[in-house]
Amino acid sequence: MSNYQNQRRLNALLGVFLTVVTVGAAVLLGSNLLATPVLAMQVSMIALAGICDFVAATDGLGGWAWYRWSGLGNILLGLSLPLGFVGTPWDLIFLLVTGLGGLSLTAIGIDMLAFHGTYTRQIPLNQHNL
Repeated sequence: MSNYQNQRRLNALLGVFLTVVTVGAAVLLGSNLLATPVLAMQVSMIALAGICDFVAATDGLGGWAWYRWSGLGNILLGLSLPLGFVGTPWDLIFLLVTGLGGLSLTAIGIDMLAFHGTYTRQIPLNQHNL
């Protein structure tokens, strides 16, 4: 089993986890979710990231390789992280911390989506026999 098959299995697990988080948030918050636009956007981005990770667990879709879908999922998840602290009393401290974490996740996602992992891998993903 190749390292890339393991990564795709991890994408499937992450997709399941993000879907459970999204469903849990929707059930717990109910109509309050739609009353808070920033929170609704965060949960939607997490749901889309989960879907992207599900697609990445397969061979890809729409002409995109699996790693590009994984990169898009990373971008969505990274951008959604700081949204949870917008408008809270602790917003500045946690916004900065989650913003930095989200920025690194987003940068890795951009590399995988646009540059085939050229900057985060020794050999770009499009040059492997996947």
